Amino acid sequence: MATPPLTKRLPQQSRSRESWERALQVGMELFEERGWDGLTIAEVCKRASISPPSLYARVAGKAEFFVAVHERWLARIIQTEEELVAQHVQPGTSDDDTIEVAVRVIAGIFSANERAFRAVIARSTQDPDLLQRGSVASQALLERLVATIFDGAENTHVALRAVYAECLLRTTYGADFLSASHEDQGDFEHRLVQLARRIILGSDCQDGR
Repeated sequence: MATPPLTKRLPQQSRSRESWERALQVGMELFEERGWDGLTIAEVCKRASISPPSLYARVAGKAEFFVAVHERWLARIIQTEEELVAQHVQPGTSDDDTIEVAVRVIAGIFSANERAFRAVIARSTQDPDLLQRGSVASQALLERLVATIFDGAENTHVALRAVYAECLLRTTYGADFLSASHEDQGDFEHRLVQLARRIILGSDCQDGR
């Protein structure tokens, strides 16, 4: 069943806004902990200390509430992205350093939001609208990174797609899915840097580790 359009009415009073913020935060936490089935209006209201009628004044039901939760989660992803870019992107960095920065940003986004990503990915298999929203948001992320970090340089979009796909696979199935031995986060990011370098700079680039 398609997710209904979001028709929530933003609360006007400070107290109501605080209640709504608590509900969204609890919604994100519940979804990360328990997935779609564990995200119930009753549990949200219990944890957020609000009444069901006050929540239903904003949304028509669970599906609509989840759209609001997902929107809030996407905003958190963008915030994480902006913080990582601000932390790592410096004027005058070399092309090689820029590649490493881009990998660190993408891997950092997944690492900081691993549980939420996993829950969203699992739900996306049964929710075409959520899958579409995730596709749009993922493409927009890569476009921003290409424009912000690389200024649209050739082959960078292909490289970042490959890095993003690796992070998605690791988040979905775990660190050992395609490896006979455990690959820790540091080794994983190093491998992604080398992958991106080969795509952008050519197959003859050197391993700078």
